[in-house]
Amino acid sequence: MDPGPGGVSKLAHLPTAASGPTAEGLAAVLAAEGWVVLPERLPIELVSALREGFLPLLERHVSERQPHEGGPNRGVERYGVFVPFRPPFDDPRLVENPMVLDVLENVLGPDLECSYFGSDTPFPGAEFQPVHQDGEPLFPEWNAHLPPYAVILNVCLVDVDRHRGPLELFPGPGEPPPGADPVPFLGPAGTLLLRDIRLWHRGSPNRSDRARPMLSLLYNRPWFRFGIGRPTMNRSHYEALSQRGRTLLRNACVTPAG
Repeated sequence: MDPGPGGVSKLAHLPTAASGPTAEGLAAVLAAEGWVVLPERLPIELVSALREGFLPLLERHVSERQPHEGGPNRGVERYGVFVPFRPPFDDPRLVENPMVLDVLENVLGPDLECSYFGSDTPFPGAEFQPVHQDGEPLFPEWNAHLPPYAVILNVCLVDVDRHRGPLELFPGPGEPPPGADPVPFLGPAGTLLLRDIRLWHRGSPNRSDRARPMLSLLYNRPWFRFGIGRPTMNRSHYEALSQRGRTLLRNACVTPAG
């Protein structure tokens, strides 16, 4: 499928256009299809700050993971890095983004929380990942599709085209059949994707000469526990949050200031 306006896959905008760009309409698409690309992007100056803050973390992680320590941790030339909750990553335009929260409150309820902050970066030479889910069904023995209980926010830190290892999505509930065609998540830096944690997807080959860093934040209903990547921050950063931010991050790992 060719990219649509702004380089975003056309299919990403078809349900949005049909439903209208309201929080309720976007939430309906997310609940039905398992994913939706939001109509607004993060400000470019914020994206630049996030990218400049993230790349040193990524470089340090890569340098520390020598081959005898496991090398890439998400497949060939593909790395996942936990993100610390400190400037610039604590910017409320990211974690408390009004459009994101308006949509998610319609899907997860008003008492949602943010319980994971990580990233995904395929380097040149990265290959296909196996098709997978980031979270298994709550009751795998029960053949029923439950309402969403956890949703991932993905944020492009660079422009993503077909050659730069885009995430590939398989819309709808259930495991895709063999030969199913995925939808690539393409877009300019700052593009925001919301996807159900149960959505089947995979990383694709990075045929470019540059890495493709992408942030990942998990928002969920208050009873759900993801188990890894809990946001970590010191006390001073936590106390500087808005009341909304402290509620979202109420189960974060807060360390003494220093």
